[in-house]
Amino acid sequence: MGNTEPGERGIVRSRLLHRVIPVSLAGALLVLLPWIDFWPSRFVSVLQALLPLLCLAAVAYSVVLLFRRAWILAAVLLVCLVLSLAPTLAPGTQAVCPPGSQFTVLSLNAGRGHTDPAGLAKEVSTADPDILVLVEASEPMIKALASSTAGWDYTERTGPLRTGGSVDTVILSRYPLRSEEPAAWQSDGALFDIPVALIDLPRAGQIRVAGIHPVPPTHDPAFWERTLNVLADWVQPRTDLPLVLAGDFNGARAHPQFRALAEGFDEAPPSYGPVPMGTWPANSVFPAFAAIDHVLVRGMASQGSQRFLVPGTDHFGIIAQLSACG
Repeated sequence: MGNTEPGERGIVRSRLLHRVIPVSLAGALLVLLPWIDFWPSRFVSVLQALLPLLCLAAVAYSVVLLFRRAWILAAVLLVCLVLSLAPTLAPGTQAVCPPGSQFTVLSLNAGRGHTDPAGLAKEVSTADPDILVLVEASEPMIKALASSTAGWDYTERTGPLRTGGSVDTVILSRYPLRSEEPAAWQSDGALFDIPVALIDLPRAGQIRVAGIHPVPPTHDPAFWERTLNVLADWVQPRTDLPLVLAGDFNGARAHPQFRALAEGFDEAPPSYGPVPMGTWPANSVFPAFAAIDHVLVRGMASQGSQRFLVPGTDHFGIIAQLSACG
């Protein structure tokens, strides 16, 4: 009897270690993942984008631990999950100023110009936005969209789209628009240019709008990070006018590089309570999990937003209700 007890204790200890070690490693990964930015890495960027799915897996494993009466391990994993999600939650609207005249921005990654013009025209007619920001657009798509939209009056726009593929972004407005120098050029280390426009809204006044679309970190994490850094340097001194950054940032709040850029901006993303809704991939058998499309504002207020989906693109679009300072 005395000889078997140490062996049994060893078995129990071994089983405990087999649970403690995986839970400890998983918890540490969850907590640290949203903060890793000390070197550009495809693998890390993908894991950060997958954080919502990793958290769901952690919840499922916590339930298993609870059924096995491993209360402490389940509690530890759930605490790590909460700490991991904290920096990724929807920031909520900031009381930057009393709300004034409202206007609407529609932003969409148009899937290399393959978005269904009739489907997008329906969304435009329903939402009646004042400004359109179309990433991965093409001239034939814009022409078809104009033909499909009753009463099309988005006649003011940034320059012609040269490629008609993944690199082109256009800003369209029904009000007077004047193009400024892009916020990022390919020669600055950005694979995609970022157009900028000054728009004179009749009630809200003049605002500055930039159409955002850095190369995805899965393609080249160094270029992606460099573009966000260039953009962060660009926005810092431009405090003379209210500013809108809209488009496909290829970055979620789980990416510290995106959070650094978004600091000081207001956003009211489509969300389930405090959890932002995913905007990519929109055409998968799995629900969209990566919230990489955004409408960020500074010097004005974000009142709310909704997702929409049209055929031909793997992104949800965003319709954002904004207001000037009253």
